Amino acid sequence: MSDPNRLGDPIRVGVVGAGFFGTMIASACAGHESFVVAAVADAVPDAARRLAGAHDARQYASFTELVDDAAVDLVVVATPNHLHAEPAVAALRAGKHVFVEKPLGIDEDSVGSILAAARGAHGRLIVGHVMRSFPGVRRMVAQARRGDLGEIIEAAGARRRVVHLPDDPGDWWKLDRRRSGGELLHEIHELDLVVWALGEPSEVLGMTGAPLAHGEHLVDSDIVTELRTPSGALGRHSVSTSAHRAEWWFRISGTEASVEADFRAGTVTRYEDGVIAEVTGVFDHPASDESLRESAETAQSYNTGGPGPLWMRTAVACELDEVAAAVRGTSTTLTEHPATAALVAIRANTLAAEAAR
Repeated sequence: MSDPNRLGDPIRVGVVGAGFFGTMIASACAGHESFVVAAVADAVPDAARRLAGAHDARQYASFTELVDDAAVDLVVVATPNHLHAEPAVAALRAGKHVFVEKPLGIDEDSVGSILAAARGAHGRLIVGHVMRSFPGVRRMVAQARRGDLGEIIEAAGARRRVVHLPDDPGDWWKLDRRRSGGELLHEIHELDLVVWALGEPSEVLGMTGAPLAHGEHLVDSDIVTELRTPSGALGRHSVSTSAHRAEWWFRISGTEASVEADFRAGTVTRYEDGVIAEVTGVFDHPASDESLRESAETAQSYNTGGPGPLWMRTAVACELDEVAAAVRGTSTTLTEHPATAALVAIRANTLAAEAAR
């Protein structure tokens, strides 16, 4: 019998949701030595049949059937954002390890229900904050935690660009705040890095604006979030879908040095007293960093299909390394502070909505 906690035995994966992300993560798992795709569940029979057939996996019409499958060790929740809670809670109660694509949830009730199910559960709750898995980012946070930067005074991040959408998006869930949670939650990556570096905040501020119409939906295209920690360190985050001067970066600043990842350049730079002390890569393979640079020169759009560029495939492979390590109890990269970023974003969205009234 396979033991997912034992190195060398495969982790048997059940995928809930056979859309874009479910298809991508199933393909990545099938190509990773630590995983085998064992089951797929989707309410759309054709989608479930297609993905299950591609991986010689069992097909289920419902996540309730999949989580009861004794041959599944890890349940991957790859549904739209507003549908994360039910399968995650069911899987945790069934004793499975659970990987939930970001964000963990889009409101306090859904996040709270998942956290309650995770307390004392046999399986581990793993959240798909993929950028924590980037080797250069992990090294940045390790420097901060070792004290190599001195006392931490700030962590900040930004993802600002023009995002091109389909001419006729129709009823696309990613543009519907009721299903996506809004841009801040759907593009939560850099905010998560900020709170991962700083820890639980004591104060959160949020502002959204510049609403733009896309089909039948109205999307806030500029969002700013700020937070303060008990130590006094500050967090700053900005996301925009209408910024023609593109930015994509993450920085941790201390009293002795700062480190900054420029994802458009594929570099991580350490600064001491205003001078560049060291430059390394975001990834450990130069070709993946070059892919980041190439992607920065192309028009930006939400990924609606296909395997993505090399850097994205490398990122998913790094993430799966961390997922396997989390299941086997050798890493907490994707398990610590699983809900903090989502709760900060939910709080920031609430404050912004109240201020706009």
